[in-house]
Amino acid sequence: MSDNLYSPPQAPLLHTPVQEQQAFYVVSRGKFLTLFVLTFGLYQLFWAYQNWRQFKQATQQPMWPMARAFFAIFWTHALYREADAWIKQNGRSHPWRHAELATWFVLLAIASKVLDAMVRKNIGAPLLDIINLVLIPLQAVVTFEGQRGLNVAGGDPQGQSNARFTPINYVFIVIGVVLWLLVAVGLLVT
Repeated sequence: MSDNLYSPPQAPLLHTPVQEQQAFYVVSRGKFLTLFVLTFGLYQLFWAYQNWRQFKQATQQPMWPMARAFFAIFWTHALYREADAWIKQNGRSHPWRHAELATWFVLLAIASKVLDAMVRKNIGAPLLDIINLVLIPLQAVVTFEGQRGLNVAGGDPQGQSNARFTPINYVFIVIGVVLWLLVAVGLLVT
């Protein structure tokens, strides 16, 4: 309040800080692994897109997040390298071998594509189908190990800010369970 009777009234202004843009997609372990496995690995496209979209927004670097997601085998090393630099730049630490994790991601993705191509040409079915299905949880675990570094870079090591399943997640979970059941029946019949 002012001593000047003729001054207009002044309300106290609350300072609301602007929320800093997260540079990387953060997700909890349970949500990541569930969606990755139940979508037969298609969640990886969404995951890569979200990481590059958020990185683009945070850094204002020109890039096409969708292209980087679609061609993730060429861009995962760069994604993990950027996350590692972000961790160090922000004074955090995370003991991860990001280059090794990215290489495993790429090798498993290529192996899966090769197995798919072989099965489409009627080579090794149903054994190669089964091997490819076993690769999905392995890919999920390897990719989540990289996600742990992205979570640290995003300032949420446990991914608690994105641990809840959304309605669209539940839609994909139901579709995934049905598809996994159909695959199991199909393998049992052959």
